[in-house]
Amino acid sequence: MQDEEIIKYLLKECGGLHPYYIIHILALLDLEYIESTGRKLTGIDYQKSEYGFYSNALPQILEKIGVEKVSDENGNYLKLKNEKEAVHLPEDIKNKVNSILDYFCDLSDAEMHMRVLNAKHYSEL
Repeated sequence: MQDEEIIKYLLKECGGLHPYYIIHILALLDLEYIESTGRKLTGIDYQKSEYGFYSNALPQILEKIGVEKVSDENGNYLKLKNEKEAVHLPEDIKNKVNSILDYFCDLSDAEMHMRVLNAKHYSEL
């Protein structure tokens, strides 16, 4: 349930995201939580390969929370079908997500990807 709320919060805060960014933001969030608490925040199943990582659970979560695909001058991304739906997250988690978003916004796609892959606790995802 918390994973769904975090993803809804991300989509609302960003006005929509491509799944590539969603999974990278979640990984950065989990890596930060591992660093500070010794455990992941989410229950996301990161599947790692020589090319990077993905999650088998993400498509089901996205379907469950109700997203729609958008294609416009900004590219292809997903947004919530019901953007007025309330998000139920504790303030400390919202603050942590916002911190990750602030950090993420300054990274290129390649930098973001390499930050996750080269993170000290990547093997613990």
